[in-house]
Amino acid sequence: MTVHAEAIHAAMPPIMVAAEQYDQLSAVAGGLEDVLPEVAHFLDRELARATVLPLVQLPDDVVTVNSTVDFIFGMKGRVQRLTLVYPTARSSDEGVVSIASPVGVALLGMREGQTISWSSRHGDLRWLKVVRVVERG
Repeated sequence: MTVHAEAIHAAMPPIMVAAEQYDQLSAVAGGLEDVLPEVAHFLDRELARATVLPLVQLPDDVVTVNSTVDFIFGMKGRVQRLTLVYPTARSSDEGVVSIASPVGVALLGMREGQTISWSSRHGDLRWLKVVRVVERG
């Protein structure tokens, strides 16, 4: 891990993942290894550092798969509303973001008010802030 990557990892907010979704999320990461290795690695890293709890024990403001969330992505400052979905869902639908994307991985397990940053595959720093979990899936 580079010094830059270590600094980003050290600043990562704590996240929580539903136990009922963990195995499917791990399978998604495995399925992405050959097509989107950087997303697969990001998802694997997030799953490894997550606190895993039964869905009923997660606070209502935690983003899970099928959650609809308001968030700010990058410097635009505009709030976006998307629903986090598995890649088998119709990701081409408006208003959804796949867990097989960097933004989808970044949203997973986050709570209202938390900010996360990561490096794109081109080395650019990206970040987002969760404003509100509108509906948890």
